[in-house]
Amino acid sequence: MEHFYQKLPKIELHAHLNGSLSNRALVELRELKYGTDRTGESDDGFYKILNGQLLSLEECFQKFRYAHDLTDRRESLELATRRVIEEFARDNVVYLELRTTPKSTGNMSKREYLITVLDVLRNQNQPGILVKLLPSIDRSKGVLEGEENVTLAIELAALYPGLIVGLDLSGNPFGTKFADFVPSLRRARDHGFRLALHCGEIDDDQEVKEMFELGVDRIGHGTFITGGNLDLAARYRIPFECCLTSNVKCKTVPSYEDHHFGKLLELQQPVCICTDDFGVFETSLSRELEICAKTFSLSHKQVLDLQQKAIDYTFASNDEKEQLRAVLQEFETQMIKAF
Repeated sequence: MEHFYQKLPKIELHAHLNGSLSNRALVELRELKYGTDRTGESDDGFYKILNGQLLSLEECFQKFRYAHDLTDRRESLELATRRVIEEFARDNVVYLELRTTPKSTGNMSKREYLITVLDVLRNQNQPGILVKLLPSIDRSKGVLEGEENVTLAIELAALYPGLIVGLDLSGNPFGTKFADFVPSLRRARDHGFRLALHCGEIDDDQEVKEMFELGVDRIGHGTFITGGNLDLAARYRIPFECCLTSNVKCKTVPSYEDHHFGKLLELQQPVCICTDDFGVFETSLSRELEICAKTFSLSHKQVLDLQQKAIDYTFASNDEKEQLRAVLQEFETQMIKAF
């Protein structure tokens, strides 16, 4: 990897907590839950997948299942959250919006789940990175769960001021209707939360229109947004969160070269590059930016410009945005001096 991409201060706006656990973190969490004795290992597939190269899509998603199993206690969830922040900081991400769906397990309630994550965010002392939370609604879990998540987010935002800045809608869209979630999302918006919705992940023009009618602040993926809906996104300057490797590995786009980022760039549509699930797909934001630059022939200055513009798409406060701009400006000054 080129030195530039690692050193570049980066903005990450689409990252799921459980999908952002590195192999090293997963091993640490497994040992925390099951111990280090592998005698009679009942699931050697765990280590085979972690040591594998060029994982299949099914193996990628098996890592999700491992992550969920290994974060079912407050102690392990706390460790997982810390490790994710450390990994992003190590990649020189200076601003991170982390997403996670509150889960009820045999060991903690949904409220305890969110409090655990928020406590880590509030107390984290990793230098050089600002972290915010977007609680998620998993649409596959149903409307009532979504309503509970919004209620929890509203309640905890008052206890953890400045940390919960928006809401995410994600999960398997098949067999669900977006319209059913509109009342919950409208309540979140009325409370002041911004909305970052997985939008246009499947070919459903009507659903995209409904999301636009509600008012979406950022578009997650947007793979199948075309025609009139793309015109609307352009008119309202709605930023797209593009996750290149995730989309290629999940086969929602056939190749990096065919990724819709190229079209969005051509249209001068607001867009940012994100990882989605860097642990699952074994990537990093530095790597995604390098892939993007090489695929679409972007200069270092254009990549830097992507990061500077991404600050405007964050849900950070105005003061926080100014601080981030200062960091990027300092990097640009140093870059110019170097040449």
